[in-house]
Amino acid sequence: MSSLSVLKSVFNQQRERISSHPLERAGVEESRVERQRSRPLKMLRTVFHLLVVFLVMSVPDSLQDTEPHGSSQDFCGELKQLRELVHQQVAALAEIKVKTVYTEKENAALEARMVINENEIASLKKEKATQASELSAVKSQLESVRKQYAERPKVAFSAGLPAGQKGPFNTETTLIYSKVLTNVGGAYNPYTGVFTAPVRGVYYIRFTAAAYNSNNHNMGVHLYKNNEHLMHLGEYDKDGTARHVSGALALELEAGDIVYLRLLTNYALYDDTLLRNTFSGFLVFPS
Repeated sequence: MSSLSVLKSVFNQQRERISSHPLERAGVEESRVERQRSRPLKMLRTVFHLLVVFLVMSVPDSLQDTEPHGSSQDFCGELKQLRELVHQQVAALAEIKVKTVYTEKENAALEARMVINENEIASLKKEKATQASELSAVKSQLESVRKQYAERPKVAFSAGLPAGQKGPFNTETTLIYSKVLTNVGGAYNPYTGVFTAPVRGVYYIRFTAAAYNSNNHNMGVHLYKNNEHLMHLGEYDKDGTARHVSGALALELEAGDIVYLRLLTNYALYDDTLLRNTFSGFLVFPS
């Protein structure tokens, strides 16, 4: 086998390797492309250098003298084929270079997208952590409110006078509202008519008063806090058979303060089953 045939065989082998290079196959992994990108270039450079050496060196005189004319023609034909192979290899190499540049651009774009995705993931994680912290704070606040509400004292009462006329009396008299409707917390005493604040706070106190067929007597009541007279409400004129009044206050009381109603001297009230005279109150909030 001649050296030209050997060189031709080497070229064919290199062409097959290039054609089977990972850049020519679909679905190849990018990491392998990066590792093997330079192999075909090195192989082509080696073969190309061999070709140049072979093409530029002169044919030995002994070969011209000893080989017949037919062998010389074969050599020229093989040389022509070899040149065609060189052109093919150069074209393949150029195509590989183009694909390599394209692949590098794709890799750069993928890396940029990966950086963007990583930043977005980091931002989402940070946002999630912030939301988790805020949710934890809200839960803590709700738990605190629930605990405060559970521990908050519950105070509310409402009571009315028994049926019949009350008064007139020759002295101011504490009214006893013995018909208890509500007494949450037990702060109202239905035997004395006195409400005692169990805790310091703001309380809402309300009362009503009524009189029937009592034109001979005035109708009205006094509201007291401890021994302090806070409010008077009543009617003096004779305007018929039915008279009604009502009043309310928001009071800031200390624990142990008492609130009650008193009927004035020579005043009269009247009630029946309709609870026309009432004494009510509840804790708005502790303080």
